[in-house]
Amino acid sequence: MTLKRNILANYIGTGTVGLAPILALPWYLAALGPKQFGLIGFIVMLQAVLGLLDMGMSQALVREITVRLDSADGRRRTATLLFGFERLYWLFALCAGCFTLLLADTIAKYWLNLEGLPVALGREAIYGAAVIFAVQFPGSVYRSLLVGAQAQVTLNGIMLGGALLRHAGGVIVVLVWPTLLAYLIWHALIALLETLVRGKVAWRILNVRRRQVCWEFSELRPDWRLVAGMFGATMLGALTVQMDRIILSRMVNLEQFGYYTIAATVAVGSLQLINPLTQGILPRAIQMRTDPVALRAISIKLLAAIALVVAASATAYLAAGEWLLNIWLRDPKPVAVVYPILTIMLVGTALNAFYNVGYMNWIARKNIRRVLQVNAFALILSIVLIPWFVIWQGTIGAAIGWLAINLIGFLLSLEWLKQK
Repeated sequence: MTLKRNILANYIGTGTVGLAPILALPWYLAALGPKQFGLIGFIVMLQAVLGLLDMGMSQALVREITVRLDSADGRRRTATLLFGFERLYWLFALCAGCFTLLLADTIAKYWLNLEGLPVALGREAIYGAAVIFAVQFPGSVYRSLLVGAQAQVTLNGIMLGGALLRHAGGVIVVLVWPTLLAYLIWHALIALLETLVRGKVAWRILNVRRRQVCWEFSELRPDWRLVAGMFGATMLGALTVQMDRIILSRMVNLEQFGYYTIAATVAVGSLQLINPLTQGILPRAIQMRTDPVALRAISIKLLAAIALVVAASATAYLAAGEWLLNIWLRDPKPVAVVYPILTIMLVGTALNAFYNVGYMNWIARKNIRRVLQVNAFALILSIVLIPWFVIWQGTIGAAIGWLAINLIGFLLSLEWLKQK
C-alpha cells in the first residue's frame, strides 16, 4: 500500500514539476522575446549541468539512508549522516556558485552567441543561474532523506507547491516586469524557500534536533566512498546528458538554441512520467539487494510498467503531438522547427526510460564502477559525434546525437537481464 501511495504521490508531484515550466514557457517567450528566452534556455541548461551532478549522490544517499533506517538505532545514525552531508552540500553549492560567477564574463564574451544583445545581459543570466543553483542544490540532500524514509507524499507536496509558486508566480512577474532580472530574482527566492522547507520537514521526520547531533566523520566514512564514486560517475553523466545543448549553444544563434530548448524541455520533462516509478521502487529494490530473485522480479515489474507508460505516451504523441504544439506555442513558425526535433528527442527519452531499470540494479548492488564506465564511454562518444551531427544537420543533428547517446546507454544497461 505504501509503495502504491508513494508512486501516486510521485506522479502528482513530479508531473506538476515537469508540466509547470512547459505551460509557463509560452508566456515567458511572449514577455521576454526569443533572444532573451534563449538566455533562459542557457540558464536552464547550466542549472541542469550543475544539478545533475547531484543525481548520483542523491541516489547513493537514498541507498544508505534506507539501509540505516532499517538498522538498530537507525534514526540517530541517519541524523548523523544528514548532519554531515547537509554541510557538505551547502559548501559545495556555494563553491560551485562562486566558481560559475568567476567564469561569467568569459562565458558571456566567448561562448554565448548573443546576436547584438549586450554582454552585460549575458553575464546577468550566468549570475542568476549561479545563485539559483547555490540555493537550490542543498535541497537535494533533504530530498534523499524523504525518499529513503518513504515520506514521498510529503516530499511531493513540497515540490508541487514550489513548482506552482515558481512558474505561476514567474509568469505574473515577467508580465508585470518583462525583464530577465525579474525572472531570475523570483526563481532564486522560490528555490531558497523550497530548500528551507525541505530541510525543516526532513529533520522533523527524523524527530531529532540538530543540536543533539554532532559531526562524526567515523559515521560518514563508510558512506563517503560510495557517495564520492557516484559524484564522479554523475559528473560524467551530467555532461553527457547536456552535451547536445552545451555544443549547440556554441554553434548556433540564440533564436535557434531557444527553439531547441523548447524541444529539449518537453523531451527531458517527459521523463517525469517515469521518475515516479523509479523513485518509488528504488528503496524497495535496495531492501532486496541480497535477494537476487526478488530483485530480478521487481526489475521485471518496473520494466513492464515503463513499457506501458512509453507505449501510451507514444500513441498519444503520434495522434495529437503536432496539434498540441500548435495550441501550446500559438505560432506556426516555432512549431515547424520544434516538432521534428522533439520527435527525434522523444525516441531518445524512451530509451533513457528503459535504461533506468539497469541503473536501478547498479545502485541496489552498489556497482558504482559500472555506472562510471558507462557514463565515461557515453561522454566520449557524445563529444566526438554531436559536433559532426550539428555540422551535418544543425539543430536536427543535435537531436540525433541525443538519440544515439541514449541508445548506447540503453544497450549497455541490459546486462541486468543476464544476472542470476
